Order: sequence, then structure tokens, then C-alpha cells
Amino acid sequence: MNFSEVERHVEEFYEEIVEFRRDLHMYPELSGEEIETSRKVVQKLKILPIEIKERVNGYGIIGLLKGKSDKKTILLRGDMDALPINEIQGEPYSSKIPNVMHACGHDMHTAMLLGTAMVLSRFKDKLDGNVKFMFQPAEEVAPIGGSQGMIKEGILENPKVDEAYGMHVYGVPTGTVLYRPEVLNARSDRITITIKGKSSHGSLPSEGNDAILAAGNVITSIQSIISRNLGPGETAVISIGSIHGGDKYNIISDNVVLEGTVRTFSKVSVETIKERLATIVSDIASAYGCRGILDYVDGYDFIYNDPTLTKYATSSLEELLGKENIIYQSNPLPAGEDFSFISKKVPSFFLWLGTEGESNKGNVILHNPKFKVDEETLKYGIKIMCKLVFDSFART
Repeated sequence: MNFSEVERHVEEFYEEIVEFRRDLHMYPELSGEEIETSRKVVQKLKILPIEIKERVNGYGIIGLLKGKSDKKTILLRGDMDALPINEIQGEPYSSKIPNVMHACGHDMHTAMLLGTAMVLSRFKDKLDGNVKFMFQPAEEVAPIGGSQGMIKEGILENPKVDEAYGMHVYGVPTGTVLYRPEVLNARSDRITITIKGKSSHGSLPSEGNDAILAAGNVITSIQSIISRNLGPGETAVISIGSIHGGDKYNIISDNVVLEGTVRTFSKVSVETIKERLATIVSDIASAYGCRGILDYVDGYDFIYNDPTLTKYATSSLEELLGKENIIYQSNPLPAGEDFSFISKKVPSFFLWLGTEGESNKGNVILHNPKFKVDEETLKYGIKIMCKLVFDSFART
């Protein structure tokens, strides 16, 4: 078929999708609380020739568009939840909910997926297969994540999914994409370190065991794992993002809790870091007369881009966007993503979608209160998903 027909419908729906996205942005909802977001999506889907299943793993939605055959079923995914961040932007459609913001672009992902459903519905009788639309809740709640629950509730079955595609907005120019076969991003684990000491008056530290002093040395020492225990070719990140301890300025604290994240790109690195963390936490705490406890929680695995599917997909995208705009990502990015659980079940392709234009240069930093997207990205995202669907069916 002539893809210009698809592009014409993208233009037709563009203003409606922009309005929809802005509404989501003004009224963001946290993970597991996507009540209104889900309702708004369903309201739009109901006017399309799409079978809808609601309340999947909370507020998840599955939309099924049946084509003229059952030769293949393709899954397209968009996540819906926001973050507990207070937006710092002066747009008319900035978040109206205090301390809640779409600072990761999930409003864009939801709007693009809806737009794709609207466009593909116009071609229902020309689709040589089925398309499932996965509107996912709770992507931000690592290590649980919303995709695992939707998998357990059968999103990959009835009909069985043959291929899956997803994307995430990113700080590269609008109209470009980043891709990588095989390991695309980091495994994202969570750590909690508890240091238990003995309280005493601040003027008599010898009568206590200072949990804060021990915690400080633990924080410093765990950074040596990357430089001293991993090989020159191995990459990983250990970051402590939260520390809580002490009740008063003149009391030696008897309890400190550290929380952080570990990002890795191979199973070997994971096991090394787990072992070294446990030893450092226990031994350093003990050296200061304290007890160190490590709680290591396995989180999102890395996304695996099927090499064959990646080859087909990038060829399609070169036709759509131009070869110069399809950028090979030399190293996996350290971001976590629970699309990884989909990619472990079916052949998948995930890409990073550029959303930096003239109006938002320097403000495309994920999980930042000044995060801002270029809304022209909506057109590109919808076109990309439609192109991948049509070309995949053509290969069947």
C-alpha cells in the first residue's frame, strides 16, 4: 500500500492527539492510580472497531484490532503512569496536580499508541493480521512493574503475540531514533542497606557505635566495586539516592538506612556486585562496631532486541525517516525499562525516539522537573508504529 495514506490520517488526527496528550499532562496519575487516564483512553477506544479489555493488572488496557487474517499478531506498548515530581514549567498545560508530573514522557507514549490505534483502525480491512495495543500501568514501580502483571493476565495470548514493539522518548533530535540489537539498556536493581549501631550522647561517642560514621564509609567503599572488581570492558553503576538516619544533632545515631540502584549489563557483573556489596556492608559496619544488612532486590532486566527483528525494523525506519536519522547506539543506555519482560517472552524491538526540537533544547532530561517534549514527536511515533506494523505483515 501507499504509506502516504497513513501519513494523511496521521495529519488528520494530529490536533486531537495533541489535545489528548496535553490533557494527560495536566492531570497526571502515579503508578497504580491511573484511574482517569485509563478511563480517558477507553473512552477514545470505544469509538473505534477495537475489542477492549479493561482493568488488566489494575488499570491496564488491552485493545485488539482484528485484521482480515490471523496470520500474525503484533503487540504495541505504551505506558501511562507519572512520577512524584513537581513540574517547573510555565506552559498552559503544565501539571495541575502538586508533586505529580509526566517527567518521563509516558503521556507521550500513551498518546502515540492511541493515535496509532486511530490510524490503523482506518485500515482494518487491509491489515493482514491482528494488532494488540498494550496500555500499561505502573512502569515506574521497579522492581514489580506493570508489564509482568499484564503478562500473567494473558496479554501475550488469545491471540498469541508473535512480535512486540515499544519506544521511549529521549533527548536526541526530533525525527531521529536510537537503536541497538541485543542488549539495549541496563538491568535495574534496587538496594537497601541498613546500618544498626548503638546510640549515645554526642559528647560521649565512645559509649556508642556510630551508625552514621559506618554508613559514610560504606557509601565511599562501595564505589570501589566498579573500579576494582569489574574488568576494563565491563560497565556498571552503583548510586545511593537516599540516606536517612539520626534524630537530633547531639545524639549518636543507632540506625541508618541507605537506598540506591545498581545498573548492570551482564549476568557476570550482577553476581560480582551482589557478592562485593554483601561483604563490604557487613565487614565495614562490623569494623565500626555496627551491624550491616543488605537487601538486594532484583529489578527490571535489560531489554533484548531480537537481532533479526531489529534488522527488519531498522530497514523500515530508514525508508520512513532516512538512513541518516537511524542512529546506532554503540553502548546500552543505563535506563531501566519493564518492557524487558515482554522482550524475554516474544521477539521484540524497542527504540529511543528523539524529542528535542527548537522549543525544548536542554530540557529533555528524564525524571527532571523541567522535562519538556517536542510535540511534533507525536507524528513520528505514530508513523513509526504504523510503518513497523504494515511492513511486518508484508513479511508474513
